[in-house]
Parts: sequence; C-alpha cells; structure tokens
Amino acid sequence: MNSPHAITKLTLENFRNYRTLSLELPAKPVILTGHNGAGKTNILEALSLLCPGRGLRKSTLKQMDNQAAGGAPWVVAVELQSRDESYRIGMGRDGESQRDKRILKIDGELVRGHAVLTQVTNVQWLTPAMDQVFMEGNTARRKFLDRMVYGFDPEHATRVAQYELAMRERNKLLSDRALADPYWLSVLEQQMAEAGIAMTIARQETLARIAQAMQELNPKFPKAITELQGTLETWLASGLSALDAEAKFAARLAEIRGLDSAAGRAMEGAHRSHFHVIHSLKNAMAEQCSTGEQKALLLSLILSAAQARAQWCGLPPILLLDEVIAHLDVDKRNCLFDVISSTAIQAWMTGTDAADFQGLQAFATVVEIAAGEALIKVQ
Repeated sequence: MNSPHAITKLTLENFRNYRTLSLELPAKPVILTGHNGAGKTNILEALSLLCPGRGLRKSTLKQMDNQAAGGAPWVVAVELQSRDESYRIGMGRDGESQRDKRILKIDGELVRGHAVLTQVTNVQWLTPAMDQVFMEGNTARRKFLDRMVYGFDPEHATRVAQYELAMRERNKLLSDRALADPYWLSVLEQQMAEAGIAMTIARQETLARIAQAMQELNPKFPKAITELQGTLETWLASGLSALDAEAKFAARLAEIRGLDSAAGRAMEGAHRSHFHVIHSLKNAMAEQCSTGEQKALLLSLILSAAQARAQWCGLPPILLLDEVIAHLDVDKRNCLFDVISSTAIQAWMTGTDAADFQGLQAFATVVEIAAGEALIKVQ
C-alpha cells in the first residue's frame, strides 16, 4: 500500500560520506541495509533535516560536510508526496556565510525560518542515541514531545521559536537591570505569555490524542501513561481560560524579574514544564525502567502518535527508525511491521541484514548501502 505522505526522491551532494547520491522510490516503506559504517544513518540524518532543528545527530552544519569534498557545502533535496500535492524541498549549508547557516527552498522559493517545514511535512525518528532520552532530563523530553506536536499543530514550531527568542531577549535585558527598559520587558513578557500558553495547550491536546491511540496499540507494546506538569498546566487545569492564563503569566513574569535576573534565566514558563512517561503495567517512571523497556516505551509513543495523526488528518508522519529491529523480539517486530503496513506509513528503517525485515519486505523497497553508494534491490 502506498503512503499518502512519502518521500519519492532523495538527492545528496557532499553530505557525510556521500559525494553524490540519488534515489527514486515508490511511496512505500524503505529498508536500508549494509555493514556498520556504510552510511545508512547518514541518509536518515539527511531526512531528519526536514524537521526544524539540527537533525537526529544534533550536529553543526559544517560537521555534515563530506570531508573529501574540499570544503564544498552539502546539499539535500527531496521530492515529497503529500496526498495529491507534491513539493520540492532543497536545503544546504550556506558556504558564503561565516555563521552556521542553512539555506532552505520549497518549490524553488527561498524560505526564511525552518518552522515552515512543519506546514508541508512531518518527520519523527527513533535512534539508538535516544535510548537515554528519559535519563537526560526535561529538556530532552520536551524536545521529543514538541516534535510529536509538530505533526498535529504546524504553528507549534513557530510558537516555540517565538517563545525562545523572546525569552533570550528578556534574559539579556535582565542581565543588566540598569539598562533594562520596563516597557520593552513588558512587550517581551507578553510575547512569552501568548506563545507559552499556546504551546502548553498544543502539547496537552497532542498528548490526549496519543493517549487515545495508545489504547488501540497492539498489546505486545507497553502502554505509556503521559503527564505534563508545570505552572501553566496547573492554571489551565483549574479552569482558567487561555486569555486569563496569558494575562496571569505575563504578570507573573513581571513579578519575578528580580529572581530571574539573579538566576540568569527565566525560572517559570513553558520551557520548565515536566514531561513524565510512566510504564503502565509496571506503574514505574520511564527513567526507572530498563533500557529495553525505555526503548519500547519510546516506540509505543511514536507509533501511537503516527496512528493518531493518520486518524486525525489522514497523513501519518514519515518515520526514521535507526537500528530499531535489533532490540525487538519477534513478536514486537511483527507488531511494528503490522502498524507500518496497516497505517500506510513510509518508514525508513536501517539494519545490517535484510532477512531481519521478513514480514515487511513485501510492502517495502530494499536499498543496499555500500561505501557511500546505494543499490535498489527490491521494489
């Protein structure tokens, strides 16, 4: 079954170990096979740049350059099918800028701000490096949550960027109270309040959708109970309207300027919310679970979000699943393949042996990667 939301062409130039690469694919799951170090994850990293941020490795743009290309900047281009619409998305490192700057074009038009990507596509990923996301603290968990929110509220990325910009400007002013303009502080605090409350509501609505889809997930995967806790969440849960919560948050920010100035950062707000995940069967916080259980919980959340998005708008996200199969038993593998095929998800999956993907190969394209080159073996 073809996916209604899929990448049908990928072109790389001077990206990681690829001098050039061009893949034309049907709108189906993709299995990338090859030895360790062949460049499978590099392809997933290129695709992860279709989401705002620094990609699945959190690398600088310069680090993505092909080291043998003599400093030539990298380029990633994709053709994306989204229902009856098609998009050409191109991006690359700006070789003329002294800063770590990315150029983005959609259908040939230069675009400012990467948040616009969420209006045309949605990408989620799970990598071995994310096995520790529950142990890394609230910042890593919130970023994981926000990437899921992008799939349900494309404006969420813009609000996150606006909130963080206003917060940085406020912190800068508060660092020298003698130069701080009370009027400009009030403007920044109002911007934080408006974006922060909208961010919190979008997070809550997304978690509600995921929780509903989680109940329908195959029982072979553990159920995850999610909780979002913080000052803004408490106000909204008390019945306060969004407008009243905005006013209260702006007033609170003005009230604690002295505390924030002394601390060197904003002590309350959407950036301080606690995202908790609980293993329902064990009734244990995710960070108290084993590494394998944490991996299964992450996969449960991503698959539930994918199913919820498919039910909500008919467009499941594109999933980038790096070496996920190696950590799943046979039952969980088959359940994963069933979700991918039944929900018509274009999942890009990596592994060293194509035989590990039996049960999905009939619905997928297998691409063998070797030394920076790719061979499409099965369609």
